[in-house]
Amino acid sequence: MADTDLLDATVFDAILLGTGFTQTIVAAALARAGKSVLHLDENDYYGGASGAFGVRDLLKWATRISSTSSAGGDVNADKIEFKRLVARSYNNLEFQFHRVETSSADTIIDLTTVLQTHKDVSTEDRIKAVEDHITATYTTTNNPSKESKEAISSLATWASTPELGATATQLQSVSFSQIQLLEEFLKNTRKYNFDLSPKLLYSRGPLTNLLISSGIGKYLEFKLLERTAVYEALTDKVEMMPTSKEDVFVSKALSLKEKRLLMKFLQFAVDYENQKEVWEDYKNAPFTQFVQSAYGLTDKVLTAVVYAIGFDGNDYATTTDGLKSVKVYLQSLGRYGNSAYLCPLYGVGSELAQAFCRVSAVYGGIYMLQHGLDKHNVDKEANKWQSVVDHTGQTLKANQIICSREYLSKEMDEYIEARTLNRNYVSHCIIVTDRSAFGETTLCKTLFPMGSLVLNPGETPERKNKHTVSVLQMCGGTMSCPNDRYILYVWAESANLKTDAKEDLTAAIRKLVHIPGDPLSLKAPAPAQAAAAPAASTEDSKPAQHLGDAPAAGSEDQPRMSLDQELDMEQVRQEILQAEKKLFDESENNTPVPSRPSTPAPSSTGSSSSTTAASGTPTKPLSRTAFQKSKSAASLTSSLGAIVPNALFTMFYKRAASWPRVPYPIGSEDLKPLPENLTVVRPMNHSLDFEAATEEARAIFEKLCPGEEFLPPTPEPEDNSGF
Repeated sequence: MADTDLLDATVFDAILLGTGFTQTIVAAALARAGKSVLHLDENDYYGGASGAFGVRDLLKWATRISSTSSAGGDVNADKIEFKRLVARSYNNLEFQFHRVETSSADTIIDLTTVLQTHKDVSTEDRIKAVEDHITATYTTTNNPSKESKEAISSLATWASTPELGATATQLQSVSFSQIQLLEEFLKNTRKYNFDLSPKLLYSRGPLTNLLISSGIGKYLEFKLLERTAVYEALTDKVEMMPTSKEDVFVSKALSLKEKRLLMKFLQFAVDYENQKEVWEDYKNAPFTQFVQSAYGLTDKVLTAVVYAIGFDGNDYATTTDGLKSVKVYLQSLGRYGNSAYLCPLYGVGSELAQAFCRVSAVYGGIYMLQHGLDKHNVDKEANKWQSVVDHTGQTLKANQIICSREYLSKEMDEYIEARTLNRNYVSHCIIVTDRSAFGETTLCKTLFPMGSLVLNPGETPERKNKHTVSVLQMCGGTMSCPNDRYILYVWAESANLKTDAKEDLTAAIRKLVHIPGDPLSLKAPAPAQAAAAPAASTEDSKPAQHLGDAPAAGSEDQPRMSLDQELDMEQVRQEILQAEKKLFDESENNTPVPSRPSTPAPSSTGSSSSTTAASGTPTKPLSRTAFQKSKSAASLTSSLGAIVPNALFTMFYKRAASWPRVPYPIGSEDLKPLPENLTVVRPMNHSLDFEAATEEARAIFEKLCPGEEFLPPTPEPEDNSGF
């Protein structure tokens, strides 16, 4: 919005600052409840810390974050310092376009001399000198395109800006291959959607249920996660884990006894709330202690239960937490296919945030991006927030204000900072590769358990990873990247800033890809080997699915399911009981018992068929074996792909996720508390799903609108109710 544009209305029921995921859900719920809503964001994109970017926008964001000082200045206590507080939230950000080591004709352009001779001139003059130097060398053998000129200009800017830290340091020289690689990325900028905080949805988790019940999900597209892998430190391998009934049957990694133990535990977990006598004594004990003591699970089965099935990001989960996660996982299996997870297309957080914003806008919510904010007005005596002043000088009032921390005034931020006893961060890395790190498996998650990695190889004493490292591989089918490229998101919780994200995550990355210039990473494929292997599967371009879609006719890849084809938990329990009986028969007879074929769910044309249980009651299968049936068995017997992928681009950053905990530090009680009608949302956490943010949004809404329904279904276009 231009500076000359002013709002006609300046008083609202609620003002929300920042289009982060939690705020967008609250805004939609408030607008749907008939409240007047104003939603402002200083950014030019939706999603806040969960935003998604194309190539140009990601590089623009990273450059802005790295070059903005996070040091506090001498400003008014009510002043909003948005840019500084955002920059403070990200630490040690660095990115790199890697050289192509397999290219024998690559030319290196040294920049040390030109940088040294222009170190005392203005930044603009230094950038121009470096750009001219690169251009003079590169254009002697290459015909520059629009994108190659932009690539040269970008590389020159990064190399000439010391504030960019490690990004500038590693650009003391550039190669022709780096210029050409960046040129390729820029040409395909709109084909990429990079997530700042990647996550998935449980098929039957709180967010998916909310998307369905409210009707918002029909505007979104999803793909199913294919596989889950876990790194085994003893074998130094990344192994695909059995995470469904079909996986258990075909797994060659588990003995018959281990399969029976796993199925017995899953049968219990489906109905654990009604069997408290089994786990009551362990409810506050570590989850691992319970499953080992009560069920005698072997290390391999324990890994499958704790990490592949029950891990939600908490390395220190209690038995209560672990059983809850396992049940949500089991509930989610079979809802849309042979997977518990859904992956939204076109960038996870940003696409979901925009979906909720659209609902808010339909019901009268007003949205303004790139709208600068100046200060808060607070009644100090009554300790009540009154209004916010924007960059035009207009005063905007509301009964309630909901915002993320970067929109607080200096005084408000100091209050939260003083009460944050334990610091918490999330180390992130974004990697673009030239092929899948998992062979034919293109969309999968991988976990490196706590203590399984050596962070400082060759040094003493050894330092192990104190938190589980999560990896999520995205493919072209998720509309996150071109079909011949893959994105690996790597992240882990971190307790402090003593190490940067690169130190926290590189040990895991080395197990998956070749990092040019890193001799400890996987060995790069020979040029002939790489040229002979396909870079990407054609299956990536197969249709995605909508929530509520019926299975596509003849589709064997990812069948779509309508909402009336869901399973209830009694059916899930019966399926697990039948699976356990089959395994018992196998172990008793020492001969495999043929699997009962799963019957396809009814198609949208009205044809019907069902699986009949022993009681004669028609039931539906726990999961759809039609979903990538050929991949399921094969991928469980293999780990990484035969051809090692090359890292083409990497970006590391550490994001602050600290939040005040009780008891508060001594002395903080003397600070002015936050106004009663101001709500600050928590930073996005490191877990794999959106449960925490979804439940926080619900709690905020119920506090502001007690007795009101949280996001009821939106009327169909032909239904005039509510309009």
